[in-house]
Amino acid sequence: MYTCNVCQHRQARTFTKGAYHKGVVIIRCESCENFHLIADNLGWFRDDKVTVEDLMKEKGDKILKVVTDEAIELMDLSSENSKPTE
Repeated sequence: MYTCNVCQHRQARTFTKGAYHKGVVIIRCESCENFHLIADNLGWFRDDKVTVEDLMKEKGDKILKVVTDEAIELMDLSSENSKPTE
């Protein structure tokens, strides 16, 4: 699950663990259709390998990583809009 930083639309996307750790993952928001870089391990956009976790940490965001058998969810704890709700 992720929340688009442009339109705040929350959505889920599926990609392989191999793509996240060894390839490039770019996803398109289903609401505003902006592209979002999730992982770049081939140096297409930066000289060093980078994932969305790295990008969030660079911005100073506090993140919570929730891992299950089916998914990985990163939550931005720095923003009131991104806090999980019950």
